[in-house]
Amino acid sequence: MSVLYVSHGHPAFAKGGGELAAWRLFEAFRSKPGFEGSGFLASASSPDQLPAGSEVLGLSPDEWLIKRSPNPFFHDSAVNLSYGGQLHQALVGRRFKIIHFHHYLHVGIDLALALKRWFPRAILILTLHDYWGPCVYEGRLLRSSGELCEGGDPESCDQCLGGDRRGELAIRAQRLRRLFGAIDHFLSPSHFLKHQYLNWGADSQCISVIENLPAPSVHHLLASSDPLTHRNHKAPFVIGYFGQVNPWKGLPLLIEAVGLLRSENVDVRLEVNGAHPDDFEVIPNGVVFNGSYEPEDLQQRMERVHVVAMASTWYENSPMVIQEAFQYGRPVIAPNLGGMAEKVQHEFSGLLFEVGSARSISSQIRRFIEEDCLLVKLCANIAHENKNRVDVCVCHEKIYARLLSV
Repeated sequence: MSVLYVSHGHPAFAKGGGELAAWRLFEAFRSKPGFEGSGFLASASSPDQLPAGSEVLGLSPDEWLIKRSPNPFFHDSAVNLSYGGQLHQALVGRRFKIIHFHHYLHVGIDLALALKRWFPRAILILTLHDYWGPCVYEGRLLRSSGELCEGGDPESCDQCLGGDRRGELAIRAQRLRRLFGAIDHFLSPSHFLKHQYLNWGADSQCISVIENLPAPSVHHLLASSDPLTHRNHKAPFVIGYFGQVNPWKGLPLLIEAVGLLRSENVDVRLEVNGAHPDDFEVIPNGVVFNGSYEPEDLQQRMERVHVVAMASTWYENSPMVIQEAFQYGRPVIAPNLGGMAEKVQHEFSGLLFEVGSARSISSQIRRFIEEDCLLVKLCANIAHENKNRVDVCVCHEKIYARLLSV
């Protein structure tokens, strides 16, 4: 039952949540008996990753990079998809029973249709990581004005794109209908994202909700230096930010919230992992930038914080950082929005705040400091949940088996 995983990027070059989710499934299944011959096909992050004049680069016998699609609007493929082309030659002779897409962004809608031609008996699955179907503007259901959007309104889409794009929007919609008609089943990492696609017109019977595969199990024993082992009330309360930084991640809100607390003589510190101070004009005391990090650095950095915080201003679906925080026993402070409010249970595994409000963030941080038992209670809840967490690999394998038996 070999599986071809198709991703919009390779985690060796692009470490976004969707890329990591696809790669972790590939890593897990290619080592399983019966899944020998599984492969991983991903878009190159930049042209210089491919030899001059080449559309395909084999990274290993089971891994390929392809030329990146230049068009995030129509999602055209940048690869020759004819029989005998470079990609067809690379894949010919393989016996993929399942082709599991983790995006069509950067790889192209045409690629999915071509793989269906080349492997006519294979099942096509698409994991929906964001909202590119109903939202042509960055796939975030966030208008160019910064307002949240319900998606699917051509007039609003046209406004976000600058106007006079109605004809192109109609063509794009037709291409997406063709793609979605070719997919045998969809996976959604959150109920919230599934609901958005149902509103857009997707068939509820064709979408299953399955969490993304987290990093390999963390058998984490708290070190004696871990702040959760011996909470020193004379030391700062430490909040950790982990991940990429862009205008929608809300890191300035967290920085502002820390500034508000420190102006009230509350001893807090924000440790920022994944960004540099050069990205910000004003940085208050109590904000520390630790720079970028690799997966192997995560345990050490998590041990330095009491809670993990995020402040995204868009409907994030299933942020990897929430899974990572829970794996290391850290509660999460997050906005009451989208999949974040689904993954973080208020007052059970974390605290939720009003989206876009630094004042609301500071209020929730203050609760951890003033309510002595809150941190301990939430950490105990997370530890209990970790013991009973559903095996995501098993869930995927059951879906694969069911679809092949139909």
